[in-house]
Amino acid sequence: MSVLDPQHETSGTSTAANIAARFERLPFTGYQKRLAAVLATCFMIDGIDLNMLSFLLAPISADLGLSKGAAAWAASAGFIGMGVGATCAGLLADRFGRRLVLVNSMLLWGTASLLTAFAWNLSSFMAFRILTGIGLGAELPVAFALLAEFMPAARRARLTGWVQVAGSTGLVAFNALSLLAVAVAGAVAGWRAMFVVMFVTALFALYVRRQVPESPRWYAAQGRHDRAEAVMAELEDKVERASGGPLPEPVPVAAAQPRQAAGNLVHELFSRGYARRTLLAWSMWLVIMLAFYGITTWTGKLLVDRGMSVSKSILVGLLISAAGIPAAWLTGYAMDRIGRKAVLTAALALVAVAAFAYGHASTFALVVLAGAIMQFALVGVATSLYAYTPELFPTRTRGTGMGTASTAGRISAIVGPLLVPVTLLAWGYTGTFLAFACCFVVSALLVLVFGPESRGRVLEEVSG
Repeated sequence: MSVLDPQHETSGTSTAANIAARFERLPFTGYQKRLAAVLATCFMIDGIDLNMLSFLLAPISADLGLSKGAAAWAASAGFIGMGVGATCAGLLADRFGRRLVLVNSMLLWGTASLLTAFAWNLSSFMAFRILTGIGLGAELPVAFALLAEFMPAARRARLTGWVQVAGSTGLVAFNALSLLAVAVAGAVAGWRAMFVVMFVTALFALYVRRQVPESPRWYAAQGRHDRAEAVMAELEDKVERASGGPLPEPVPVAAAQPRQAAGNLVHELFSRGYARRTLLAWSMWLVIMLAFYGITTWTGKLLVDRGMSVSKSILVGLLISAAGIPAAWLTGYAMDRIGRKAVLTAALALVAVAAFAYGHASTFALVVLAGAIMQFALVGVATSLYAYTPELFPTRTRGTGMGTASTAGRISAIVGPLLVPVTLLAWGYTGTFLAFACCFVVSALLVLVFGPESRGRVLEEVSG
């Protein structure tokens, strides 16, 4: 099955080019679809936990007796942990492997979710949510690094879109389940039951450990060429059996000569050629996530504060979140056909307009309509970010780059919800959403001016 005898590999560059060529020649079969489905399920479960506080914050606040300010800290606690988890996981994934970090991160946040179900006050709730956040923050960047490294250049964004479809579908299902739990069990028992459900879903990690192999690209970047060859040959064998015929011959890929490694993974992010990309990634995640989580975390509670019942606010969330399902697929497809920069910029511009309209919506129908458009655009932005960011970094620092960018976003995810009570007091409901709209406009300008285009290019070419 091997294209080149590994004993004839003369450098890490030739090994990386060999692995890339062999990935690109693989027909897209049920085997790759299963791998993508496993990673999509990881993201779906992760995304449910990230978003569920938006529509459970009101009953949690009532049960634990939280003021508006305390509720803001409760909402932000998970993101504190995510900031720590994302950076640490990125470094660990680049040192010890993607799969190891992915599996253990799921087990960590699942256990912490179970503990959260028994929180008795603000301090205990925050402590358990920080622990949950460490696991969640570790899982996401590693899962998307794996997805980028396993999938062909022509399908990377599209498959990221399908992963987001799974996430949006799971969110719709979760909001429906939350509505049922609160209606049947009551506000107190309902929100606690949902955290127990999250613990059960985290046991999916045991399946991931058996089904997802380590990345051959990571083995090659570590100089472990025998392991890269062995895993790549196993992948080729499974794809050949799934396709029912012999594999086509590999076509040489334009893998650029990588720059000399800086030794320290974090220092390498700021080495010549990568510093601009690192600053772009960090800036995008900082500005976008400030508005993203400022909006999404408080949506449900703000609706309740404006006079809606808890059940009706969750129903609005259910209707709004459904709009994200087609958005994820359309975004991924458009990024592979049109380009990363154009699609990400368009999604940012649309969410800015929709956020402004949402802030002015005065009736239930207008709230749902503006919210659905905003959710459509937000999912488009998230899909674009998760497809684009891993492509900016070389394999040897992809986990660190993705992790630190994600950490930059988590800093904003902490600040965003905390800013909402302040901006509401100063500028009102409309002014708050106008401020968030401006954040998306700034992000669009950053992408237009500084972002490289990576459509249709193998990872080794983009990051060389």
